[in-house]
Amino acid sequence: MRALIGSAALVSVILALSCFAPNGERPVPATVIWAWERPEDLRFLDPGRHAVAFLAQTLILKNDSVEVIPRRQPLAISPGSYVIAVTRIESSRRSEERPSLSAAQREAVIGHLQESVKLPEVRAIQVDFDAVASEREFYRTLLIDARSRIGPDLPLTITALASWCSGDRWMAGLPIDDAVPMLFDIGPQRNEILRDLNGGTDWNEPLCRNSYGLSVNEPPLPGLKRGRRIYLFKDAAWTADDLAMIEKIHEN
Repeated sequence: MRALIGSAALVSVILALSCFAPNGERPVPATVIWAWERPEDLRFLDPGRHAVAFLAQTLILKNDSVEVIPRRQPLAISPGSYVIAVTRIESSRRSEERPSLSAAQREAVIGHLQESVKLPEVRAIQVDFDAVASEREFYRTLLIDARSRIGPDLPLTITALASWCSGDRWMAGLPIDDAVPMLFDIGPQRNEILRDLNGGTDWNEPLCRNSYGLSVNEPPLPGLKRGRRIYLFKDAAWTADDLAMIEKIHEN
């Protein structure tokens, strides 16, 4: 057993991990379980079939600073699991705290991403940031700079609003390995996304053509293409009873 050390404080995340293969020895499994900020025991998962993407930290952009909220909930994973450290980025919506989106703020975020790479057993990192239009140039530059800092070998992925994949091409050419389309809680563009999926066409953005992000709390959308990696979210703790459901969702 070992404890993860976060970039700002001790993170009380206990990982039941050992004998982890070095980066690059095997690809990420076809099913990835998102483990959010709650106690999770995922030792019922098969490391050969399921990866784990855990929320490692949340970064809040305020004025010209970055507030770091490290994970504080325990997380148990089987030895040999493929582990992805997820960093959630949020912008303060208080008028007196609106982020400057400066170069200094971007550098601070990249520094925290680099720290997440150092967490034990991490084989890839993922960024979760619902950047609005005014934040996208900041986000784009951040991802380009982050790739140059962490190097070409460590997988770097992001979550993506479905609209980014369908019509908005602001991600074109980003040096990332995958943009995971979030196909739950879509909001007012749901009908448009459903029309695109049911029409048989693929996403306009090629970076979105590797995977889907689904929630077990919602039925999968029709028109999904087979053979893509599936990321699964649940708004409560995962249990061994969910295993059959996880397998069924991926097979369908």
